Amino acid sequence: MDLEALTASYNSAATLAGTLASAWERNRIPVLLVDDGSTDGSDDFAAGCEGVRVIRQSNAGPSVARNRAILESRAAFVLFLDSDDLLLPGYREAFEAALAAHPDADVFVCGMQVVDDDGRPIGHNAAPSLQPTAFLSILGGEPVPTNGIVVRREVFARSGLFQPGLHHAEDLDLWLRIAAATDKWVRMDHTLAVYRLRAGSLSKNGNAMWQGIRQVVAKAAGRPVGASRQRRATARHGVANAARYVYLTAFSPLLRQQARSSVAGALRELARLPVRFWPLALHDGYTSIRRRRK
Repeated sequence: MDLEALTASYNSAATLAGTLASAWERNRIPVLLVDDGSTDGSDDFAAGCEGVRVIRQSNAGPSVARNRAILESRAAFVLFLDSDDLLLPGYREAFEAALAAHPDADVFVCGMQVVDDDGRPIGHNAAPSLQPTAFLSILGGEPVPTNGIVVRREVFARSGLFQPGLHHAEDLDLWLRIAAATDKWVRMDHTLAVYRLRAGSLSKNGNAMWQGIRQVVAKAAGRPVGASRQRRATARHGVANAARYVYLTAFSPLLRQQARSSVAGALRELARLPVRFWPLALHDGYTSIRRRRK
């Protein structure tokens, strides 16, 4: 089946070789790469790789680059492969098997492994349950990996594309709009996507992440999909899950680092956080103290 990986790339020379190899060499999935104004030569490198088609544009941001890739692609199905992430071997085979079993499906999702800058596993997210519906599953906070979702390209005519004005949670926003546009989602019970959690990349943007997720969830909760009471309850649950995620990935490392040098400094940093995160931080600190005493 016609499948293409869409990659938005900007100055990604350090990671791009592994990303492209994971698609073409390991899975025989061709890549359409939109280079977003790189100056490090990564666009020329990509252009010389087998299985990769490169489109160059002036820097406009990842959402604009991804949207151009969607519009330029001619594949029936597309997946989004960020320039520092990976696909595990067997991705294409798992997708083709799922499609053969569900030929009318519009969306396929899988699980995700989280690794650090050196490629060491540090976490794992199973594929979303899609229960009771794909929309409510995602609204409630079940994670959908950016490189772990395969979408029938014609669905974007109904859901729309990435919103360039959103700088955080733009992928969550699109997944929710796709789920509102079609309920033909299939869960692939495999871990096929690898997400690289780069040191410092989230801690610098914790507040913006939090505001972005809240904005996206609130907007989705107002969509006329299913019963309104269930939507609102699920959205509250989703915001609570998002708070835990943002705290653990963005704020907790910052507080722990500060506490190693100055408890007073950590308390000052805590005071700057939104009040929503204070109970999580206090519980985190209490748990850390108990562990050190054992």
